Amino acid sequence: MMSRIRVIRVGTATLPLPAPLRLGQMTIQEREYAAVEVETDDGIIGKAYCLTRNGPVAACVERLIAPVIVGRQPDAEALWDDCSRANVAVGRTGLVVKALGLVDVALWDIAAQVAGVPLWQHLGASAPTAPVMMVAAYPIAGRDPESLAEDVIRYARAGYGLLKIARDPDPARMRRLLEHAAAGLPDGARLVVDGGYVWRSSDEALAEVALWGATPLAWLEDPLVPEDAEGCAAIRRLGPYPVGVGDEVSHIGTFRALLDADALDVLRLDVLAIGGVTPARRAQALAVEHNVPVSFHVYPEVSIHLAACTPGSLVETFDPDLPGGNPLDPAHRLSTGGPAFVEGMAVARDGPGLGFDLDWSLFLR
Repeated sequence: MMSRIRVIRVGTATLPLPAPLRLGQMTIQEREYAAVEVETDDGIIGKAYCLTRNGPVAACVERLIAPVIVGRQPDAEALWDDCSRANVAVGRTGLVVKALGLVDVALWDIAAQVAGVPLWQHLGASAPTAPVMMVAAYPIAGRDPESLAEDVIRYARAGYGLLKIARDPDPARMRRLLEHAAAGLPDGARLVVDGGYVWRSSDEALAEVALWGATPLAWLEDPLVPEDAEGCAAIRRLGPYPVGVGDEVSHIGTFRALLDADALDVLRLDVLAIGGVTPARRAQALAVEHNVPVSFHVYPEVSIHLAACTPGSLVETFDPDLPGGNPLDPAHRLSTGGPAFVEGMAVARDGPGLGFDLDWSLFLR
């Protein structure tokens, strides 16, 4: 007899940051995460977590997703479609899709555990590795651009070939950061700048980046909201940098519009925001069709399994090993296991499923 989903547990964890982060109009003083455990009646548990961005993700799981799937067989692809249709009036994009993503990832974890193999192998990958982009520096009060640049250089010398920094709202400081970092990078290392959707138009973005000097970038990330495909295309066409877009995109149609507008050099893919492994695989196939590489947004515990399936894909991470915890995103406190990071590469664990465990003592239930 096929097993069925017995229960879904939902929790929320809030981890304060040592200093506020200012990204465009957003001030981030803490990071909030939602998590689920999906348990079958034969005791297999799948799990997942995500950034909530302070939205009620856990409530969406409890009210809109769990009632559709409890008591059902843990077939991720069939349940994804059923949950999507059950919430078609309110859940085609946004928080409901992220809530569905939590459950979908957990269901794929279960499927790989049942198969007795890591998820990357269950998905057909031949090796459990992918290159890493290290999130190296954000503008933080009390840190000058030169000291932040030294952090970037240190990661580059440790073997990370892509180093991401967040935009500083002061163009003069941003120019100092870019120039100092670039001067110390070893051969082959490249910089990425996260725009954080800060600009309202391509003209506004192009005017500011013109003040950053001549430092080349691997790409400029999320300069505009991703729905502004024509604006992103203009930045790519008229600006000095390649463009990567996609963090928090929750519908594959947004990627299709960006690709049709010739707006992407890199497709940024957030597995949880897009709705889980099921639609993420479709987005990967779309990127391959258009010969555009995929750079995954955070959640390396999940992303490594998908990245291993497509050559040229990248896994993003915040440093999990900083003394006292990472001041930008402390998500590594939530779990044990996950990929190892070795000389700029992510390496997935060999155990069945996703290969990590959540620390439920951190989640309110």
